[in-house]
Amino acid sequence: MNKSNLIIFVVALLAMLSGVLVYQHQQADFYDIDEKAYRWSQLNQETVIVNYFAEWCAPCIKEIPELNALDEWVQQQPNMTFIAVSYDPLSAAELDEVRRKYNMQFALIADVEQNFPIAKPNYLPATFMVKNGTVHGPLLGEQTFDTLKSAIGQVTLAD
Repeated sequence: MNKSNLIIFVVALLAMLSGVLVYQHQQADFYDIDEKAYRWSQLNQETVIVNYFAEWCAPCIKEIPELNALDEWVQQQPNMTFIAVSYDPLSAAELDEVRRKYNMQFALIADVEQNFPIAKPNYLPATFMVKNGTVHGPLLGEQTFDTLKSAIGQVTLAD
């Protein structure tokens, strides 16, 4: 193999390896209904608040203004993410209708797959906090902004 062929081979091999790395890096664990991608490996250094809800759950609907306030507060905090997961198997379009109907201002997840670290709870509403890969909670029942903020504070101080 002459020198120019070797150079071409090495460049092609590096291009292929970088393509594989970029592809793996871009794979998401889940998406919200606005198609924003989330990866647990990227969220690992953050405090992630996950709320499970359903439209038929009266306390879930009643706490939406509190969750909107939480989302507004979370957006001001470093290394913190808030998402809500539909308990029912809804399409993104169906969940978007629910969002509009109840003025949900936070990220909504219609479908979580096997890479989601929190199993579907038995009771609703249920709110979990994930910090450094450890799941804390759930907080069961209707929450207020203050009870959520307090629970988040306890989780972030514990680590």
